Amino acid sequence: MKTAAALALAFGAVAWPAVAQRPDTTAVDSLAADATDISAVFLKTYEANRTRVPVMPRLGRRDLLPAMSRLVFDRDTMEWHNAETVSDLLSKVPGVFLWRGGWIGRPEPVNYQARGAASVEYSIDGVPFLPLGPDSVSVDPSLFPLSFLDRIEVERLPGVLRVAMFTRRHDRLPPRTRIGVASGDLDIARYIVSLERRSVGGFGLVVAAEHLAVPLRRDIPGSYSNTQAWLQASYLPPAKRFGASIQWIRGGPNRENILSTGTPVDTLSQGLDGTRNDLQASVFLRPGRHGLGLTGSLVAARSGWAEDSILLTLGDPTRHVRYVDQSLWLFGGRVGHRTAVSTLEAEVWHRTRWTPLDARVHLGLAPATLLAGSAEVGYQRHDGGRTNRWLTARGSIRLPLRLAASVAGRAGTFVPHPTLKAAAPVSLTDLGVLASFDHPRLALEGGLWRTAGFEPVTFPLYRTIDGIGPSGTTKWLTVSARVAPRQWFVLDGWYSNPIKDRPEGIPPTHGIVNATIQSKFLPTFRSGIFGLKLQGSMESWGDAVIGRDRDGEPITLKGATMFRAQLQIRLGDFIAFYDRANLQGTDLGYLPGLNIVRFASTFGVRWEFSN
Repeated sequence: MKTAAALALAFGAVAWPAVAQRPDTTAVDSLAADATDISAVFLKTYEANRTRVPVMPRLGRRDLLPAMSRLVFDRDTMEWHNAETVSDLLSKVPGVFLWRGGWIGRPEPVNYQARGAASVEYSIDGVPFLPLGPDSVSVDPSLFPLSFLDRIEVERLPGVLRVAMFTRRHDRLPPRTRIGVASGDLDIARYIVSLERRSVGGFGLVVAAEHLAVPLRRDIPGSYSNTQAWLQASYLPPAKRFGASIQWIRGGPNRENILSTGTPVDTLSQGLDGTRNDLQASVFLRPGRHGLGLTGSLVAARSGWAEDSILLTLGDPTRHVRYVDQSLWLFGGRVGHRTAVSTLEAEVWHRTRWTPLDARVHLGLAPATLLAGSAEVGYQRHDGGRTNRWLTARGSIRLPLRLAASVAGRAGTFVPHPTLKAAAPVSLTDLGVLASFDHPRLALEGGLWRTAGFEPVTFPLYRTIDGIGPSGTTKWLTVSARVAPRQWFVLDGWYSNPIKDRPEGIPPTHGIVNATIQSKFLPTFRSGIFGLKLQGSMESWGDAVIGRDRDGEPITLKGATMFRAQLQIRLGDFIAFYDRANLQGTDLGYLPGLNIVRFASTFGVRWEFSN
C-alpha cells in the first residue's frame, strides 16, 4: 500500500506539471494559428477581387434595340443621381409627370403622355410586376426598394414606358457588403444593409433589407414606414451554360391617410397597411461566348398582397374596410437566339388571374453599324374573352456629324386594365420620331409624338380625383439637352408640351433643368478616388386640369416652380449626401391639396466594400 501510494504520488507530481502546461501550450499554438499577416490578407483579397465569377443573365432584357429606344440607369448612375425612389429616376425621362403626394413615403405614380394609370409597364428580373391590393390598376414605383436594384432600363414607346428593373449582381469572390444610414427633417430615417456572396463552385447568396420611416409631426399628415427584405440563392457552375435561382422580395408599407381640411372631410390620399410578397424561381440557359447563341429560361412566380384592414374615410372616418387578399401565380418561359447582327426571342406567360395567356415575339436587326431595327408582335387573352393584339416597330439610322434619327410605331387593340371587368378593348395607333446630336460638350434630342385618343383611368390612391377626361389625338413635343462648357460644369434638362391640345391629367409646358458642378480634384487626389457634386434642380409646369371630381367637375392644378439642391461627396465607395427639396417654401404641390413639405431635407451616408 505504501508502495502504491508512493507511486501514485510520484505520478501525480509528474503529471500535474504536464497538465498545468497544457493550457500554456494550447495558448501558444492558438496564438501562432491566429497570427495574421495583414499584408498577405490584403494582397489575397486584392487578387481575389480581380477574379470574376459568373453572374445571372438579365432575363427579359431586349437586345439590339434601335438608337434612342431606351434610357439606362446603371448602379453608378443611380448612386450619383442620389435618387430617393424609383420615381425620382423616372422623372429623368422627358414627358413624365409624377403625381407626387407631397414628399418621401407618399404615392408617386407616373403619368406619361396623359395615359394615366396605363402609362407604364413594370418588371423585376424579367417577371412582370402587376398591381395588387387597394390599387389594382396601377403600380406606385415609390414602393420599390431602390437599394436592391442594380440596373433600370426604360424602354420608350409612344404612349407607354416599359420599366425593366434588375436586382444587384455580384461578380467577384470576396463578399460584398453595403450599409447605409440616412436621416432628415421630421425624424425621417432610412437604414440599408446587404451582403452578397459568391463561391468558386457557382453558389451565390444575397441577404438584404431596407427600412424607411417617415413619422412626420401631428400637424403634417401622411406618416409612412416600410420594411423590405430580399433573399436570393443561385447556382451558376463556372464551366456550364445553365443556372438556377430563387428569390423572395417582401415589402410591408404602412402609410397614413391624408384627409382634406374642408367640410365634409374627404380622403386626399388613401393609406396602405399590408404586405406584398413576390417569390420567383427560374432555371435558365445562358448565352455562349460573347453573349451569342441560344438562350432560354423557365420561370415560376407568385405575387400576393395581404392586409388585416385599412382605415378609409369615405364620408365616415370611423369606417373600417377589409380588402380581399389578392394573389396570383405566373408561369412562363423564354427562348431566343442571338447573333452578331440579329436577335430573335419568343416568350409565353400564363397567369392564374386576369390574363391566362400572354405571348410575344421580338425581332432585332443591326445589319450595319449605322442601321438598326426591331419589331414585336404580341397577343394577350384576358378574362371575359377580351384580347390584346399589337405590333410594335422601330428603326434608327446614324448619320454623319454625330447625328441620328429614329422612328417608332405601335398599333393594335388593347385592354389597358384587364383587372377591371368593365374595361373594353380600344384601338390605338401611336407614332414617334426622334432626332439627336451627341457630342461630349453638347447633346440635343428632339421628339415629335402622336398619340391616339384615349380615356385614361386615374390613380385609385387619390380618392378625390375620381376620373380623368378623355383626350383626342394629341401631338407632343419633347426636347432634352446637355451642355458641358467645362468638364466640371454641366447643364442638362428636358421640356415636354402637348401641341395645341391640352389633355387632362398632365400639365403643359413641363420641364426640368439641372445645373451641376462636379470635380474629382485630380491635382490633389490623382487616383480619382474623391468626387464632389453640387446640383441645383428646377422643375416647372403650367396650369392644368388634373382630373375630375365625383360630379364630373374639373379639378385644376396651378402652375408651379419647384427648386431642389443636392450635395454629394464620394470617397471611393463611401458616399455622404445632403438633399433639400422645396427651397422656396411654396405651398403649392404636384396635386391640389397635397403640398410639398417646406424646406424638407434628407442626409446620410452609404458605404459599399468587399470583406
